[in-house]
Amino acid sequence: MIALATSLMTISLLQSEPQESDDTPSEPPAPARIVYTTHAPIYIDGNAGFLGSNASTGISWGSGTASDPYIIADWDINAAYSANGIEIRNSNVHFIIRNCRILDGGLSYDGTHLSNCVNGTIDTITCSNNYCGIGLWSSSNNTLSSNNCSNNDYGILLSSSSDNTLSSNNCSNNYYGIGLWSSSNNNTLSNNNCSSHRDYGIVLSSSSNNTLSNNNCSNNDYGIYLSSSSSNTLSSNNCSNILGGICLWLSSNNTLIENDCSNSDYGIYLYSSSSNTLSSNNCSNNDYGIVVHSSSSNTLSSNNCSNNDYGIHLYSSSNNTLSSNNCSSNNWVSIYLHSSSNNNTLINNDCSNNGYGIVVYSSSNNIMIWNQICNNTNYGVDIWSSNSNRIWNNTFIGNNGAGSIRDPAHIQAHDDGTSNWWNSSGSPHGYGNYWGDLTTPDGDSDGIVDVPYDIDGSSGAKDYYPATATPTDIPEFSSPATVVGGLLMVLAVFFASRSRRERRP
Repeated sequence: MIALATSLMTISLLQSEPQESDDTPSEPPAPARIVYTTHAPIYIDGNAGFLGSNASTGISWGSGTASDPYIIADWDINAAYSANGIEIRNSNVHFIIRNCRILDGGLSYDGTHLSNCVNGTIDTITCSNNYCGIGLWSSSNNTLSSNNCSNNDYGILLSSSSDNTLSSNNCSNNYYGIGLWSSSNNNTLSNNNCSSHRDYGIVLSSSSNNTLSNNNCSNNDYGIYLSSSSSNTLSSNNCSNILGGICLWLSSNNTLIENDCSNSDYGIYLYSSSSNTLSSNNCSNNDYGIVVHSSSSNTLSSNNCSNNDYGIHLYSSSNNTLSSNNCSSNNWVSIYLHSSSNNNTLINNDCSNNGYGIVVYSSSNNIMIWNQICNNTNYGVDIWSSNSNRIWNNTFIGNNGAGSIRDPAHIQAHDDGTSNWWNSSGSPHGYGNYWGDLTTPDGDSDGIVDVPYDIDGSSGAKDYYPATATPTDIPEFSSPATVVGGLLMVLAVFFASRSRRERRP
């Protein structure tokens, strides 16, 4: 019985195996390709213009409703430098332009041109060698997705056009990738490829409340450029490998968060731009990580500004707040306050392993607190021609060759200004900084070294209250504004009590 069962099983297996055939195996089917049909340029004006013949409108089907839009699809249009490839004006019906190829509008015409249109959808079309691949003029509530708009002047241009959605479009190899001009507001741009341009990946001019996220704006002259544009949000965009990552010019109240602005001449540049928020951006491996020029009341927090020549550079810029930025391992200066950069607050920044930690030149009334200033090859803080700055509760370790014992040849800071304060005031004593080369003696165990720390430079400055231990961490607060507000209150108390029991003459 066992032998019989084995024989039957063998026969069954042999019968189930594929048998050889004389037929040649068929190759897998080729991927589907769009089959274009040649068509002359299409012009539609007004809702009634969609009712013409197919020969003039290119409409394949549809009735213009949201559930049954007009469809213009599968056309190959050569504009021959004499017209817009597809032009629709003064319309509010629903329509879709899909799977078309539109070429050779030249420098005067667009591949697809919408003027005073709403409810349009443009997807999966190819537009090259035009002024604009796709141009929207005074048009709103349109959707542009998955289009290839390469080798034009502008890949996509919006002028006076709002509430449009642009996603997953390829706008590479143009002069400009995507442009928003003249009050083009409340648009959403996401996951577009705006790389490899001669000028800008994305440019906004006089346009506000737009959201730009996850766009690739790498390998251009400039990644994203804002001119006279406010209240925009830029997040998680790739603006690397170019001359300038993100530039704000005369632009205020914008939010820049988690953008990659690395491997460029400068990561982020602000000029005459106020009240912007820059948070958690990667501005590493540039000549300058972040430049703030003639700009005020900006907040820079938790940005990575490492491995540049200069981490953060403020030039003629006041009332800015720099907090919790990583400004380590730069070739020259971690944070540079230059030429009347006054009333800035530097708090909890990592300014270690640079040429210089913090340099203050011709700038006054700045506050530096809770910064980590360690292992810089030159001075941890270097002050020139500046007055009334206050530096306290910072950690200084191993700067300018300092060891564990104070050595006059290796002092960690320099002050060539006037009336700068290297400690707070207060009663029974103020608080200075922690100096890794001066931690004793402390005869009364109050946490303050009994002798001052002498600062290099012509001012004869001293830290009169050096700390015996590194400052405690900043307490957890609900928001950065609460942190800054709380610190300003503390500082106000210290400044108000300057006259009480102040050791410094």
